[in-house]
Amino acid sequence: MRRHSALVILIAAFSLVAAACASTGTPSDGAGGDGDGVTIGVLVPLTGEAGAFGQIVADTAQLAVDEINASGLNPCGQINLVIADTQTNPEQGIREGNRLMDSVGVVAIVGPTSETMVALVDSAITNEVVLFSPYAGSISLNALGGNFVYRTVASDLDDGKAAGLWLVDRGYKRVAVLTQNEESTISIGTAAADAARAQGVEIVADASFAPGQTSYQAELSSVLASKPDGIFLAGGQQSGVTILKEATALGYEGEWLLAADMAVPEVIEGVGADLMEGIAFAELASADTDLPTYTAFAALHKEKLGTEAGPFSANSWDMMNLIALAMNAADGCTGAAINDALRSVSSGGTVVSSYEEGAKALANGTDIDYNGASGPVDIDETGSVTGSYAIVGVKNGEWTGVEFYSADTFK
Repeated sequence: MRRHSALVILIAAFSLVAAACASTGTPSDGAGGDGDGVTIGVLVPLTGEAGAFGQIVADTAQLAVDEINASGLNPCGQINLVIADTQTNPEQGIREGNRLMDSVGVVAIVGPTSETMVALVDSAITNEVVLFSPYAGSISLNALGGNFVYRTVASDLDDGKAAGLWLVDRGYKRVAVLTQNEESTISIGTAAADAARAQGVEIVADASFAPGQTSYQAELSSVLASKPDGIFLAGGQQSGVTILKEATALGYEGEWLLAADMAVPEVIEGVGADLMEGIAFAELASADTDLPTYTAFAALHKEKLGTEAGPFSANSWDMMNLIALAMNAADGCTGAAINDALRSVSSGGTVVSSYEEGAKALANGTDIDYNGASGPVDIDETGSVTGSYAIVGVKNGEWTGVEFYSADTFK
């Protein structure tokens, strides 16, 4: 119950974070190290559908950098952040990502969503700039990651496994899948359908739709005709609200499992709490909130930022600490040097749980294994980690934790 209560706080934090001002990227007053300093780009959606998620990443990245700079232990000196808004638009994200590489001279870019990250892989490798995301789960990155391309969230294959587990645990026999025609949603929709089939669930309909439509009645009529026990909806917030309302109007009374992008208060407000109560659930990557490392991070987040840690904030914290520790372990402060050292600080040595602890161990010649706020972050050959997942459901008008699948479930 402590874990589920913490998940309620995580979801509720969206409303506070979405209203927060964007981080300025101005370096803190920490002493830094002896180096001349390095610049990292924060490429996130601060506006548009995914704005709440991007704000969480930007705020947490700045919090981590402030703590790293204040320690005075980074040999590269001050870490400076330059923040760019993708506007939840992949084309804008690509333009801003290339600007950060070509004009700003960053050594790393953190925070891209799946579509933007996949599109920037070739440029990042050519320019020797590390790409790192706390939430890009696209299956495409399984083949593209591992060299200049990393993430502190698991692949959508694991998202699909978590969704499949829930569909089976819920007792569904016949499930329909509705997928928005975009990189990230196609990835999770495909993974969820495959995982459900592997668990013996019959996929009675597997339909896709384009975002931005005023109505989805044609797609819904086809899906509802298959008479599913439940529907897995991998969609964005705007399209998802329309689909949920129209399905109710068409007489659908079954349950929903929604992808992570829809686990925000705005969706409940848009659809109506009474229509979602007890029948709408969502699956999202989640830190194990019982971990001491998470508890310490959450307390710092509350103290410094005045808000509860939100979804993907622990992943963002660990992402920044890993990059900084790679600077301590590397032979230089370039993107190439960070890339060469990044995987080594994530596993295989003495366990450390903070940047300061890891930096001091590395200075003493000790290999380290950073275990952070989101748990163990052992980066594999694809540049990914094994994550844990939560299922939340609408209860009393709020997203409330109902189930948790630890990382061990997917090993």
